[in-house]
Amino acid sequence: MNMRKIILTLLLALPFVAAAQTTAPLGIFVSQNQGTIDWPAVHEQNDLDYVYVMATTGATITDSRCATNLSQAVKAGFPVGAVMRYDRHHSAQSQFDAFQAAVKGFTMALAPAVYVVPDNPYDLNIKRIDKLFELLEQRYGVKPIIMATQETYLKYFSLERYAAYHVIIVSNGLKFPSTRYTLWQYTDKEQVAGIMEYVPGLKLHPTYALGNLKRK
Repeated sequence: MNMRKIILTLLLALPFVAAAQTTAPLGIFVSQNQGTIDWPAVHEQNDLDYVYVMATTGATITDSRCATNLSQAVKAGFPVGAVMRYDRHHSAQSQFDAFQAAVKGFTMALAPAVYVVPDNPYDLNIKRIDKLFELLEQRYGVKPIIMATQETYLKYFSLERYAAYHVIIVSNGLKFPSTRYTLWQYTDKEQVAGIMEYVPGLKLHPTYALGNLKRK
């Protein structure tokens, strides 16, 4: 094949690659930062496939919109999952208990996610995180999703023992993650009908189906 044919072949392939990335199932990650949400409008006026809702931070903070967002997102017809933000200052059990209390009574179709944000310059308590993962898996019958930046993922979770975990990479902006991922938070400034404030947007990796994230 001559050089001209090679270039033409590559150019023809580009739209297919872009389409595969942009047409992957889209979702949003909501919290109290978005204020009051018109969930029927979100469902009817947007092409969204799933929702993640912020639930707790550590053992002492519950998102003020958690219960409302969980109940109304489910009522609107979305598959929903909940996110807890890990805090190294609290035990795994206390953080698990707080999360359980926040989501009690709600049906979540998607695996829970643990958002890990290191407190620089301190390292994470990996044993505590592993215990938290264990508690969540025992309760929900599925491994929790690791949510982290690329840097945090590479430093703490790129080991073989985490290979079976799904990953949400938080990498706002146009650059695709350079690490493995199942979901990508591609922006924190998505505009969604029914939500007045900007909202983080999520894209499912083209090689995965939404069913990969659902509880058994």
